[in-house]
Amino acid sequence: MVIEKNIKLSPFTTIKVGGIASYFSQPMDEEELKHVIFFAQDKGLEVFPLGRGANTIFGDFDGLVLSTVNLRGIEIENRDEYFLIRAKAGTPLSELVKLSLEENLEGFYRLGGFPATVGGAVAMNAGAFGYEISQHLVEVVFMDWEGRLQSARKEDLHFSYRKSPFPELGIVLMATFKVPTTKHSVEEEFERIRRKRKQTQPINMPTSGSTFKNPQGEYAGRLLEKVGMKGYRMGDIAFSELHANFLVNLGKGSYKQVVKIIQEAKKKVFENFGILLEEEVRLVEGCGAYGWKVCGA
Repeated sequence: MVIEKNIKLSPFTTIKVGGIASYFSQPMDEEELKHVIFFAQDKGLEVFPLGRGANTIFGDFDGLVLSTVNLRGIEIENRDEYFLIRAKAGTPLSELVKLSLEENLEGFYRLGGFPATVGGAVAMNAGAFGYEISQHLVEVVFMDWEGRLQSARKEDLHFSYRKSPFPELGIVLMATFKVPTTKHSVEEEFERIRRKRKQTQPINMPTSGSTFKNPQGEYAGRLLEKVGMKGYRMGDIAFSELHANFLVNLGKGSYKQVVKIIQEAKKKVFENFGILLEEEVRLVEGCGAYGWKVCGA
């Protein structure tokens, strides 16, 4: 078990912004994960579970960042009308997308281009183009904050728009999905979605994906564009010229710039529309997370 001290976090997020974590660990298996949790408990540290950091931006974090990227593996059962897929938390989501294209499966292909892990996608109930990953979820195996292995069926868990019971219940270790095959060509729809992403999202820039959740009956990007945030810049952090709801790092962006530009965007939208936008991206500093519970303590 390797636990490092004072680690710079920017390499571990897709927007490449990050302060210093007091402690950082990438356990290789469940036993190491358990020992990392016990270490954090012994020192009274908050724990922040991290996949590929696709929707996370760090300041300095006075706790332990626990990366699950080494907990990888996938098992596949072809049962003709559907596939039963068991994927460990650190498995890249792209592997499920690839499988859906090869076997013409519903759902996962709509998440093509998400630089996420399976565990991270489940924890945030990732979704796009009318699909959420919880739609085909059957069961989650997780480690609770006492280091015990637990499992729960989807019907016993509460998933909603970009929300799940994790990491409050614990750290996702494996997810089981039941995904039906389909007769229509998912390859064609995947290509349509891929082209749309390329035209409307800054996929070739350091970005944290969607900054705000869509308010009910509205689109955050439309509201932000209406108030002049598309292309709006503070230092090296800006809202993309392609999509007003995507923050991008233009070079040496800082956490302070991220917080400042988000606050400005929320203020403008509220003043003009009376709508208070809620962050989808996780802003993490100190020993907590802005708008998000760090651990189950």
